[in-house]
Amino acid sequence: MTTYRIEFGPAWPVPPITVDFSDRTQAARTVAEHAIPHLRPLLAEKGRPELADCFFQTNRELTAGQFMWLDLAGERAAQFCPARITPTP
Repeated sequence: MTTYRIEFGPAWPVPPITVDFSDRTQAARTVAEHAIPHLRPLLAEKGRPELADCFFQTNRELTAGQFMWLDLAGERAAQFCPARITPTP
């Protein structure tokens, strides 16, 4: 098992989470399920509630991540809520 602690940027009200990244797709889903309920009220307050329909992405090295929102039809995208990823023992 390869577990990592994800800590979100100080401007975002998301508590840290520890996730098993042996399946990166499932890990990203777990992070999103954890974070989106915390992000939704802040995004609505900022006038961008659509951003809550997002996914979590990481860099290849699993040292950083962020949420990504895409509107393919409208050719728009947004990245927000950066996260630091560190391995856990």
